[in-house]
Amino acid sequence: MSTISISTGLAIVVFLFGLGLSLGASELLVAGLGRLGGKLGLAAGLLGLLVALGADAPEISSAVTALLSGAKDVGLGVILGSNLFNLAALLGLSSVIAGRLHFRRILVTLDGGVALLATGVIALLLLAGLSPIASIALLAAIFIPYVFLLAAQPHHVDRLSLPRRLRHRLAVVARLVHPDPGLSEPGPSASWAPVWWIVPSIAAIIGGSYVMVTTALVLADRWHVSRPFLGTVILAAITSLPNAYAAVRLALRQNGGAVVSEAFNSNTLNLMAGIGLPALVVGGVTTVRGSATDLVWLLGLTVLAVGLGYAQRGLSRVSGLVLIAGYLLFLGIETHWR
Repeated sequence: MSTISISTGLAIVVFLFGLGLSLGASELLVAGLGRLGGKLGLAAGLLGLLVALGADAPEISSAVTALLSGAKDVGLGVILGSNLFNLAALLGLSSVIAGRLHFRRILVTLDGGVALLATGVIALLLLAGLSPIASIALLAAIFIPYVFLLAAQPHHVDRLSLPRRLRHRLAVVARLVHPDPGLSEPGPSASWAPVWWIVPSIAAIIGGSYVMVTTALVLADRWHVSRPFLGTVILAAITSLPNAYAAVRLALRQNGGAVVSEAFNSNTLNLMAGIGLPALVVGGVTTVRGSATDLVWLLGLTVLAVGLGYAQRGLSRVSGLVLIAGYLLFLGIETHWR
């Protein structure tokens, strides 16, 4: 990835400008998607998926740029590091700030299960030589039915041409992921005005991310920060800040279902769009130094988050601190070895 010629002081100022732009746009994005969800009566899980899709733009664009330019260590580091950061910040920090995140067990099982399967597929791609086409096919087989369950109304699922028992079970799952009457906010009579800011907000997040990443590369080169550490720790956290901010805002609105969906869906989308799809273009992506360890940490922390959420029917402040501690332990080991 190329860097620009700019003084250190100006780079810091420009970096802070990009950060502020991304955070401000994230506030507008959450407001717009929240209003859209209320107008259309979207399930909490589907709302979380939409928020994740919009707020994932910084890390995905940064990783794709790095991979396509040949900087695999930075590209893989951004995605894997961002996913670890998401578990600590989106789930851990949100539950600490809100006091507790409430959500149904089916949500953490479904969302977390999809994220675990996606991580497993990417591990096969990076570590076992699975072809990019096969990887994308497996990811699509996992993700498409999942999105259908989030989007389809239960009575539509019950009419599918499937065996009766399977159709009934899918309909039960669909009922559980859709909100109870009156939980969506605000109602259909509310103004559409915040919705029109969704697309400009995403564009601003991408622009702010580009500014942050470019200036961070300049500063890292001048301060002699290694590229693997830059991707896995620094850029991963920087590009995930809009996502974390969106999750905290949802948590303060007591929308725990949307938070857990955003966290796990953000990780799934990162893996699909940040590693899986670019692998098709570059003809495959192999692991680089440290990425196997990062994958093990990601799998472990994801299992921990799913287990805590399932056992408690949500995440308490203590559970949030446990997830944050797990991430800090990862950072400590990462800093020591890189």
